[in-house]
Amino acid sequence: MLSLSCPSCGATVPFKSKASVFAVCSYCRSTLVRHDMDLEAVGKMAELQDDLTPLQIGTTGKYKGKAFEIIGRMKVSYDDGFWNEWYLYFAEGKHKEGWLAEAQGFYAVCFEVDESVAPARNDASTLQPGRLVEFKNNGFFEIEDIREVKCLVSEGELPVNAPKGRESLSVDLTGPDTQMATIEYAKDEIRVFAGGYQDFDDFKFHNLREIEGWKHV
Repeated sequence: MLSLSCPSCGATVPFKSKASVFAVCSYCRSTLVRHDMDLEAVGKMAELQDDLTPLQIGTTGKYKGKAFEIIGRMKVSYDDGFWNEWYLYFAEGKHKEGWLAEAQGFYAVCFEVDESVAPARNDASTLQPGRLVEFKNNGFFEIEDIREVKCLVSEGELPVNAPKGRESLSVDLTGPDTQMATIEYAKDEIRVFAGGYQDFDDFKFHNLREIEGWKHV
């Protein structure tokens, strides 16, 4: 694990993932961009608002038998609400980093894949629900939802610059059985992810956040 000092307050800012390039100081809420061994303060992050999620940074769990730890979060909004994107670090296995999407009681884990499967950026405006997109080695996925989203708040460490107000076009797709995928069109980048849904209890979570009136089994 890499530990650097916040240039704003001097607090230690840990980086567990080599892929992380952005962090929010847990002490002064400065937003930080990592340049190798140096941190640049680029702004301030708003305080987190309670959204009743049981997950938090430091929560551990398993996906398909592989253990992970939550090390970051982006909370994003759209016209009808919001959802959480939790950044995962896997100590073992092929994939070291992944994402856990938490939305309306559903949980899905996905990993970044080759962006070449995504329609070109200038074709993004023509995407429609029901259109099929072929993922290499994963078959066809059907577009389910297309939303303009904006980052409300972020915390911990992340592999992308995620200041408040970061905008992107999120395209959600469904595949066979419990498979899912997401295409994100953000400024100067296209990111593609594929994975699957999993029931809450199957994650075997530990170190969940205490919520009044709800007992974790």
